[in-house]
Amino acid sequence: MPRIWWIFLALLAVPTSCHVVEAGSSQLRTWKTRGVHKLLPEEASASSLVQQAPFEETTHQSWLSRLGNSFFMALCGLILIPFALALMWLNELRNARQESILQLGTSEVQQITSKSMDPDFNGQLVLLNDTDAKGQSDLSDSRFPMVSLKGLRLRSTVEVYQWEEKKSEKKSKDNLGGGETTTTQYSYSKKWSKFQIDSAHFKQSGHRNNICIPGLKAGEQSLANETVRYGESYYMPTDLVNQLSQWTDAFDLIKAPVKFDSYTFEKSSGQWFYHPMRNAPEVGDVRVCFEYVPEGPVSIMALQCGDKIRGNAAASFMPYRLVNRGWCGTLSGEPLKEALLAQGQKTATELYEEDACRTGPFFYLCCCCNLITMIFARASPPQIFAAWHGHLSREQCLHELNVMGMVLKWGLRIVSWLLLYAAVYMLFEPLIVVLDIIPFLGKYISSGTSWVLGVTILFITAVLATVVISVAYLIYHPLIALVCMAGVGLILGAALGISRLL
Repeated sequence: MPRIWWIFLALLAVPTSCHVVEAGSSQLRTWKTRGVHKLLPEEASASSLVQQAPFEETTHQSWLSRLGNSFFMALCGLILIPFALALMWLNELRNARQESILQLGTSEVQQITSKSMDPDFNGQLVLLNDTDAKGQSDLSDSRFPMVSLKGLRLRSTVEVYQWEEKKSEKKSKDNLGGGETTTTQYSYSKKWSKFQIDSAHFKQSGHRNNICIPGLKAGEQSLANETVRYGESYYMPTDLVNQLSQWTDAFDLIKAPVKFDSYTFEKSSGQWFYHPMRNAPEVGDVRVCFEYVPEGPVSIMALQCGDKIRGNAAASFMPYRLVNRGWCGTLSGEPLKEALLAQGQKTATELYEEDACRTGPFFYLCCCCNLITMIFARASPPQIFAAWHGHLSREQCLHELNVMGMVLKWGLRIVSWLLLYAAVYMLFEPLIVVLDIIPFLGKYISSGTSWVLGVTILFITAVLATVVISVAYLIYHPLIALVCMAGVGLILGAALGISRLL
């Protein structure tokens, strides 16, 4: 065997190695274990960590290791493709249902007054926009029970002064052997964060995070007023109150001291701080701020229903959803109201059960669709159940609903298409890694192949997404579906014509 091939095979067998270099240290020590070389600094005091410069870690991955990872990526791509298609399909189905609901709601919504409750409107889509929403009880924070005020919602945010690790990577492919070298730079800084940063996984030791108040956790907590009255006889359910998000700083409204157990916070710059015997914060110090949604004018569009707690003298609201109205809309009057009320009472689990695939030979293949159906049923079911700040007109409310639906529709379209694009691209990762094995020219050939594959997959997934959208629309919007299918035909025809010319 020629000598060059012996060298080539030796390069393939080189194990992954690690080389750590840290700046700002005067003493370094090294050791070698199983082909791994490290340079680590001597232990430094915690007070000098702020002045330490970022340090770098260099790792090398052999071609065989990269090839194994590429096959794993291809397997992940095979798994992600059905999830991407399921998300794409069910998003279009959900959007088509939402558009149907908005069309029905536009013709059926009744604008009523809040001064008196008419039980004849139970089971009908109503709009109320003539008064204020008022909380009937005080709001009290569970972590800071001495904080109490009037309003619709209350939110407390606890932040902790912590170390944060940032890293940046730079990769380069070897000219010979198909390996890859990665240089990672780590840097550390202190910041206020409402998320608990786990310092146990930091690359460099010595940056330890903690909280100086035992039992207190970083993060947000919010609660809604359990009883919110609208007008004389209407009461807003909690899910509707939670849609009101005009947060206002509550600093000036809180007169009582802010305490957690025996720890008392101090007022400063619109927030409450806890850092004992010091003026400057250190790691572990805590600050908290409070915000609330004040009482005020609110507009509501939802299905009116009876109030089970307060009896026939009061009314509440529930979601307005699609029901089977029979051929040519034969279901009307009281039967339609009863069907709408029954559908509005259903929980997220019941909505999921209606659409989930439960029988048939392909039950186990429907797990992707079932998972996304469950997410939609809990997070964004097709319905009209909304509240806004201010006195909005009927046209303004419907416009807001259309805008929210449009944002969600296109957002999920982009996400599902990107997921499909990434999944299909993963299938070709082994091919790209195999091309890297060509001496000297491999990394250039693989880069060119990667670019060509990216453009090709972009075109394929765009066409596939258009087909899925058209078929989904075909159920509820046949004319729009035909236009989309015609667009696909034009794209395919143009592509075939160009290929023949070439």
